[in-house]
Amino acid sequence: MKKSRIVAVALSLLAVFAIGLAGCSKSSKSGSNQQASFKNKTTKKADVKSTLTKSKQLWYVAGAVNSKSNSGLEAYRFNSNGKVTVYNVDKFYKSYSAANKANALNKVGTLTTTFKTKGDNTLINFKGKLSDIPMTQKFTVKDTLTGKNKSSKLKVAGYHIARDVDQDVTKAVLVKVAN
Repeated sequence: MKKSRIVAVALSLLAVFAIGLAGCSKSSKSGSNQQASFKNKTTKKADVKSTLTKSKQLWYVAGAVNSKSNSGLEAYRFNSNGKVTVYNVDKFYKSYSAANKANALNKVGTLTTTFKTKGDNTLINFKGKLSDIPMTQKFTVKDTLTGKNKSSKLKVAGYHIARDVDQDVTKAVLVKVAN
């Protein structure tokens, strides 16, 4: 009786372990498939600068792809001259022109940007004024990501970042609407 109980417990543990391994394997495969389309476009950290500055789209900064905010989102529009215009918007828009047409672009300032590669990470430094208040911030680009914003039903692609504003570092995402 005692021997059969030990065998049953051992088989149960083995089954739980096998299910856990199968789940880990499946989730890692699906994660790599989700990111494949964006990674094919920019796999090197050096590509971050060209990806951001060549795009005429809005790049949204949020806590996560589907985070909720009562005060809206920050949207950045980079240009090739080292400037970025920052807007406050109420949601993800399919394009800059769609946000402009909806009269949803509330400009809060223009910042100067510099890009630097440090190890495996790209650092983006911002300096200027937002709402007439001097500020500096830094984004450390970590990894690429793709996802879908549930409220707007739009696919997004971009980067996981560490956002440093006045020595306060938080995790965030920097994403654009994927076409």
